[in-house]
Amino acid sequence: MAVVIGKRAHEALSKCLTEEFCVAYAYLSMSCVFRDMGLRGCADWCLNRYEAVRQVGLKIMHHLEDRGAKFKLAAIPVLRQDWRAPLHIFEEAQRQEQKLYGLIATSYESALVDKDYVSQEFLLSFINNQGKVDSEISFLINRLKRMQSSDLGIFKFDDELESLKQSSV
Repeated sequence: MAVVIGKRAHEALSKCLTEEFCVAYAYLSMSCVFRDMGLRGCADWCLNRYEAVRQVGLKIMHHLEDRGAKFKLAAIPVLRQDWRAPLHIFEEAQRQEQKLYGLIATSYESALVDKDYVSQEFLLSFINNQGKVDSEISFLINRLKRMQSSDLGIFKFDDELESLKQSSV
């Protein structure tokens, strides 16, 4: 029999679950916009983030399921797809990641209040990973700001992201 999940942790993780899939879908949308711009490296970076965020959503879903908790997925809202500049997309990605971090932190705090040690342990890896993601996006935004003064700079930035993908394969 599974250890029952705390009420506050259950509510917070349920919100987190839905938001993870919303953000994953946002990354998929961003990837499509980048592909339309001809920026394949940026598109693939967003596609990798889509997969990573989707995996977190699935892990949360399995955690809730393993703990015997019921959950329902909310509808994913229609997403913006009218970004005109790569910088705006990366800034939006950073906002989305910060929102996810806030929800994960709230879930952790709820698990603390509930004395739900299983959920606390489960959430720690996501909290630790989020700092790495935020650093990466901040680095990319700063790099893009320096390079965006010309189309050539943007394509060089895109090539760098493409190279990162190929070196990590």
